[in-house]
Amino acid sequence: MNKKRMFIMLAVSAIVFGGVFGFVQFKNAMIKNYFATMQKPVISVTAQPANAEQWQQTVPAVGTLQAVNGVDIASSVSGLVKEIAFQSGQSIRKGQLLLRLDADVEQTDLRSAQADADLARLSANRQRTLLKSETVSQSALDKAEAELKVKEAKVAGIRATIEKKAVFAPFDGVLGVRKVDLGQYVQPGFAMVNLQDLSTMLVNFTVSQKDLAALQTGAAINMTTDAWPGQVFTGTIAAVEPRVDDKTGMIGVQGRFPNPDGALRPGMFAKIEVVRNAIAQVVTVPVSAVAYNLHGDSVFLVKTGAEGTKEALRAFVQLGDRREGKVAVLKGVNPGDMVVTSGQVKLENGAPVDIRADDPLAAKSALAQ
Repeated sequence: MNKKRMFIMLAVSAIVFGGVFGFVQFKNAMIKNYFATMQKPVISVTAQPANAEQWQQTVPAVGTLQAVNGVDIASSVSGLVKEIAFQSGQSIRKGQLLLRLDADVEQTDLRSAQADADLARLSANRQRTLLKSETVSQSALDKAEAELKVKEAKVAGIRATIEKKAVFAPFDGVLGVRKVDLGQYVQPGFAMVNLQDLSTMLVNFTVSQKDLAALQTGAAINMTTDAWPGQVFTGTIAAVEPRVDDKTGMIGVQGRFPNPDGALRPGMFAKIEVVRNAIAQVVTVPVSAVAYNLHGDSVFLVKTGAEGTKEALRAFVQLGDRREGKVAVLKGVNPGDMVVTSGQVKLENGAPVDIRADDPLAAKSALAQ
């Protein structure tokens, strides 16, 4: 009896577990079939064709601006500030008085030294007269003349010190913020104010030695700065370092830019493009069309199927220079290929797409034309 009851329980358990297992398999099959037959949603994107353009070849670099003349104004002697003849931010001319230190002690020393020099001059003249009558020896005259030269040199030294008490502008330019006050005692070399000649700006940058052929004195340079977005400054190469840095393989270059309106300032960072003579044929797409990833940059191309449906296909690309919102594609895109410019965040390879007509990039380009 017990064996029969156990057999019935095993049979019932097998039927129950078999039913559950079958139901799970049936459910998984139905889910798999549902997703296999489910149509992917159509994603709305904007797109425009890749263009074939001619670009002037350039050598890109990053540089730092400096004034053609710039210096911290300082006195070479110590003293008490007696007069300040400038204001912060003032434009000045070469030779204009900036500051004068107290020179009362030196003026007193000068009068004393001048008196000694006058006495020595009288003594030398007397010795010359006596020498003609052979009253004194030649050595006595030589000693008197040497004494006169010593006294005159002392007078000249004191006058030079007095002249250094007055500080003048070494060149035309614009002053910075004053860092000295009346009555302040200053030591030699103390920076009292900064002076910059903004009429011409220099930019220092480095490029790879492989671009040495493009670095000819007088070659054209284009420059842009964050301070003036959209404005391109034009200049020329003024000098090229005669040697290549053997540690980095880079070569130093200095460019010159006219700055009549003072828009450029020393210390600015700038993006530099050294213009080559060659013209390159490139395929360009909007910068917004490129997805940047560690495993490679890519774009989505819109391809039309046999039934007229459109789908997005990922294409890995090799990029070149960027200019005015466009980037050159060296490999991966052909002229005329329809490239997705927005909405690609939702895309995956093979996703169906619908191209919207309201492409903001295309509209902006049309307005610019």
